[in-house]
Amino acid sequence: MAPLILGTALSATSENVNVMIVGRFLVGIGIGVNAGLVPVYISEVAPTKYRGGLGSLCQIGTCLGLIAVLILGIPSEADPHWWRSLFWIGMIPAVLVILGMEFAVESPRWLSKVGRWAEAENVIRQLWGDSSVESALEELRSAAKLAESAAEISWSELMSKRYYKAPVIGSALFALQQFAGINGVLYFSSLTFRDAGVSNGMLASAFVAVANLLGALSALYFMDRQGRRNCLMGSYTGMAISMAILFFSLEGYFEEQMSHSLAVIGTLLYVYTFALGAGPVTGIIIPELTSTQARAKTVAVSLCVHWVCNFAIGLLFLEFVDRFGLSVVYASFGVVSLLSVAFANAFIIETKGRSLEEIELLLNSPRD
Repeated sequence: MAPLILGTALSATSENVNVMIVGRFLVGIGIGVNAGLVPVYISEVAPTKYRGGLGSLCQIGTCLGLIAVLILGIPSEADPHWWRSLFWIGMIPAVLVILGMEFAVESPRWLSKVGRWAEAENVIRQLWGDSSVESALEELRSAAKLAESAAEISWSELMSKRYYKAPVIGSALFALQQFAGINGVLYFSSLTFRDAGVSNGMLASAFVAVANLLGALSALYFMDRQGRRNCLMGSYTGMAISMAILFFSLEGYFEEQMSHSLAVIGTLLYVYTFALGAGPVTGIIIPELTSTQARAKTVAVSLCVHWVCNFAIGLLFLEFVDRFGLSVVYASFGVVSLLSVAFANAFIIETKGRSLEEIELLLNSPRD
């Protein structure tokens, strides 16, 4: 939270571009760190049967934050200096997290990894109940024996035969997520709505934010009922269908007003189905597929791939649209979505209802 607070303070008080850039850089560091820490922490402290639903709260929190920003940004239309106030407001969540974490427990998986078994037992009893203590400790000890030591693995060991699966799968999932086009669709959503007659950019953003929130709420319901793998495959299937709708609407297969309406439907359906699985599941399942010793480094590598691909899409999207046309770019997003379905079907194991230790034993059993 420290770089988030310092970065927003610098941005709020900046008098030139250089100070603003430093402030945004610090905020970026804070966001990057939290993007890795939050799903890892949730996966390690959540009871097995609620882990998927609790993990999807990350996506819901993001959606609620976007909606809150849209509302808080309304005065900026009349006040050109309101952006400074928004930066000051941006410090409040960071301060609340610092205060809230004073009351949060340490991860029982981390405690067991460093040999603090008595503390791990107390946390398990506090979080999961007395009935879960014995079985949870047995699974933690089995995982510790499998790991042979409580030490964090080195970077070179991360790509060894024993650990390479999780970072490869995690990196591939994040690359597919980004090249399936979420940022490109969001980039053009205001233009899509304007062509359909919604001239207010803030209203268009609100429609997208609500679709995002509804998808995240659906994920909260389905994650621990249908499973991560099914949510992921269903999500990418819906995204591919959405891209087909956008492609045909842009190619002029329908009369103009119908095409604009279909484009809006395709955009909202795409955002909804993304939030249903491709968004939340990708962040949740990577810590689940990783052993305690490799979890931090695996999430770090996967998120590095995520941000590099995110940057590449932002850098090249408009150039590709100018060169090939928006419909062709959208068609490529649809193809990537279908490839993502095939990838999930081939390489993702179901983690629903399994403890992290069960998953670790499954992935690292001798027959593998």
